[in-house]
Amino acid sequence: MEKAIKKGLLILVFFLLLLPLLQQNVFFIDCGGLQGYYTNASEAKLSVKNWFEDSLQLQETDFLNDHFGLRPYSIRLNGQLDYTLFRKIDYGGVILGSDNCLYYSNYIDAYYGRDYIGYEPLHEQTRKLKALQDTFASMGKLLVAVYAPCKAWFYPEHIPAYMQSPIRAANNYQTCVRIGDSLGVKQIDLNKWYRSLKDTSKEVLYPKWGIHWSNYGSILGMDTIIRYIEQAKHIHMPHPAWTKVVHTTEARDPDRDMGNTMNLLVYPTTDVLCYPALYYKADSTPTKPNLIFIGDSYSVNFYKTGVIQGISSKWQLWFVFKNVLDSANCNGWDYPHIESYDWQSEMKKADCIVLLNTAKNANILGNGFIQAAYAYYFPGK
Repeated sequence: MEKAIKKGLLILVFFLLLLPLLQQNVFFIDCGGLQGYYTNASEAKLSVKNWFEDSLQLQETDFLNDHFGLRPYSIRLNGQLDYTLFRKIDYGGVILGSDNCLYYSNYIDAYYGRDYIGYEPLHEQTRKLKALQDTFASMGKLLVAVYAPCKAWFYPEHIPAYMQSPIRAANNYQTCVRIGDSLGVKQIDLNKWYRSLKDTSKEVLYPKWGIHWSNYGSILGMDTIIRYIEQAKHIHMPHPAWTKVVHTTEARDPDRDMGNTMNLLVYPTTDVLCYPALYYKADSTPTKPNLIFIGDSYSVNFYKTGVIQGISSKWQLWFVFKNVLDSANCNGWDYPHIESYDWQSEMKKADCIVLLNTAKNANILGNGFIQAAYAYYFPGK
């Protein structure tokens, strides 16, 4: 009996060792893709030069490492063991705080002011923004700056001790807001407003395993932007509303976007999240202005929830001022690049342009749009 058990275990070990080879050549299990940003090495092509330079062997080694059978499962298993047994996270830049709260290290740096670039460049950025706002106002258009929430400001109590430091007197976000106030810049500080809701909101505004505001929270943020546009433009726009909501621990995209990059087999339950079934209402005949959002990934929730489609007749999202998303291409990956796009003409057609960056990215508000538009309207200045 003992001999049979040993023989069976030996056969099992050999079978497990052969599984990756079988998967690589037969592909009998669909392992699915990995989450997060990564690149796979391409297969080496034989040439006299790379053979004698040893680059062929190195490239082929990288290719085999990235394409061996069951690799996605192996990565998930390794990540699960590291997280469950050692509270270790394998995805670069992700920090595990208390109460299972995830952060990116650069968001924490922004909160403590460790990435502060100084007063002068922030004043110059804001001065150009003010000049553009005045120019747009003379054309009957609205340009508004929005500082979206930042997780480190919302959950400072969960930042791990080894990432903490004294909060510096100045940081990029607070300096931008103060300069904007002094210059009369049209701006909305949703980071400050969001924190004021933290202790009273019945719903989760910031998911513990997401880097962005929750789907529900982004809808509240958009409604605040809508009300600002209405007052500034003297119009009535549709507002997102709901009578039914779904409460679930099963996070919908992108409410667990940060956790997904960890590529675990099983994800812990951290939040009961709220997903409203939206419809749109207005006090009178609604106006659906031509809107352009420019900024970082905090704008992405607006089209994923469908809220931007419900309030605008024609909308565009110039993601980090590099790619152009609109109703025709937002569900795919074929986005026009801003360099080959007539953004100047589209800018002139817009009724309202919203520059929206999380507080962490206040020092690059508009991701280059302010500088490009200023050069267009004020060449040589």
